[in-house]
Amino acid sequence: MSLRSGAETIVDQCLKISDDETVLVLNDGNDQDLFEALFEVLEDRGIEYDYMEYEEPENHGEEPPKEIADRMKEYDVFIAPTKKSISHTNARKEANEAGARGATLPGVNKQIWETSLQADYSEVKRITEKVYKMLEDTNEVRIETPSGTELSFKVDFDTYHADTGVITEKGEFGNLPAGEPNGYPVNMSGTLVVDHFPFAPSGTEVEIKENDVVAIRHPEGVESSELEEAFEEFPCSRSIAEFGFGTNPEATLIGNVLQDEKVLGTVHIAFGDNSSYVDDDRVNPCDIHWDTVCESPTVWFDDEKVLDEGEPNFL
Repeated sequence: MSLRSGAETIVDQCLKISDDETVLVLNDGNDQDLFEALFEVLEDRGIEYDYMEYEEPENHGEEPPKEIADRMKEYDVFIAPTKKSISHTNARKEANEAGARGATLPGVNKQIWETSLQADYSEVKRITEKVYKMLEDTNEVRIETPSGTELSFKVDFDTYHADTGVITEKGEFGNLPAGEPNGYPVNMSGTLVVDHFPFAPSGTEVEIKENDVVAIRHPEGVESSELEEAFEEFPCSRSIAEFGFGTNPEATLIGNVLQDEKVLGTVHIAFGDNSSYVDDDRVNPCDIHWDTVCESPTVWFDDEKVLDEGEPNFL
């Protein structure tokens, strides 16, 4: 595998960009080698593209500059291998509503570019759509992990998306590397114990009641964390935003949430902005959208055990 192969996956397999389409590539300071590989493939295919750089935002989910947001609406396709995520922003949503389709790759690095990004997306699509269909018939999801997570919530299927990695329709959006059905969890309650999360140490306990964080407890010897500080600075980040189910068999846990949340046999929970999923009185605009990955979860869709300590029972 190579950087060029990853770029070919984006252009040819995931987005299937044709030579009569216009493309906008966005960068907030990520590894230039990734962009050079992407430019090379676009040029070899005879595809017209523009490239825009902007200053890296402080948090995932912050809006990009207005100039970027306006330009995103003018192209057939946008590609964002940025450091910070624009997936859950109004700029991304409005670009899709204007007809642009796009892929975001927040936090992508060479390790991801050369591995899980280059998955067989026909297989990722098959697994993702199977779980998505199962969620359609599910009323309640329950999650337990060896570390102590115990959560339950109701499924509002109308809020769910199937992130298959195949992004070919006008106005469509996806996150790459792909592999997750995700949506808004209703009335989530219980205890979330952190396994993989850059903003709080493993073992941090987050108490949740009806989608709101009501308490946070850190492991012995840890006085605070970025997560607790965010709860204080951005009260909107206390709201649970997303449940996602990893479906990429090529992804492994590496400590980078872009890949970790796609690992088949994991699930993830997000804090903060939920505007990608709801647009009614439940919407929670927030400058933060942070995902924490649950390792080796046992998961029930109603009475069906779909994951048994991370082992799928549905393939």
